[in-house]
Amino acid sequence: MPPAFQLLLCLILFMLLHISVMAACARAVGITVRSVSYGVGPSLLSWGKVRVKLLPVAGNVVLKDTREETLHDDDSCLDAYNFQPLWKQVLLPLSGVGVLLALSLGILGAPGWDSFVAAFGQIVHGALAPLSTAQELLGEGETFARTHGFALVFALFSLTLCAFNLLPFAGLNGGQALLAIARGGRAFVAWEETLTKWMLLPGLAILLAWLAAFGWYGWKTMAAQAAGAIIF
Repeated sequence: MPPAFQLLLCLILFMLLHISVMAACARAVGITVRSVSYGVGPSLLSWGKVRVKLLPVAGNVVLKDTREETLHDDDSCLDAYNFQPLWKQVLLPLSGVGVLLALSLGILGAPGWDSFVAAFGQIVHGALAPLSTAQELLGEGETFARTHGFALVFALFSLTLCAFNLLPFAGLNGGQALLAIARGGRAFVAWEETLTKWMLLPGLAILLAWLAAFGWYGWKTMAAQAAGAIIF
């Protein structure tokens, strides 16, 4: 299976499991789920609260939350996310990553933990040098994909995405959990919106840097293939 196709399948599978686990966890602990989206962009399919969108690169679970919507005065808000005990507000954003981390470590065994820990530094260093360090890491990933079965490839890819999602930035699971801890279980704090905006910037910068790295790597790969075809 070509590495690019494996990467796409890994991304789709990770996204499906990640979003589904968080939605299931929310329902299990008594939080109302407003909508579940698989992918981003225009909607392709809609079934009740579930939306399947064009690009399978991310997704989200929208919960009942008084910070995001205006509720009726007689609503007790007991099923709203921001009215939950602190442990629930921390558990929920970490649930999807936790399940995928356990699954990936179960496939890779003990060496998987070393890969998971190393992934944090690789993500940051690759983002700081998208045309050099990131290119080396992507090359290593492609080699691994060419020489191992899909289960191992998915497990390693999943560990890397788990590490990315646990970074302490807003919009990521790690940042959401940290904000919940900072609120101390309170439903609302005045400073959260400002802090969230600042916490978005580093995560966005890392994401854009890696998108540039992927784009450059793909361009080099296609150029090399085209050159090889011409020579042949």
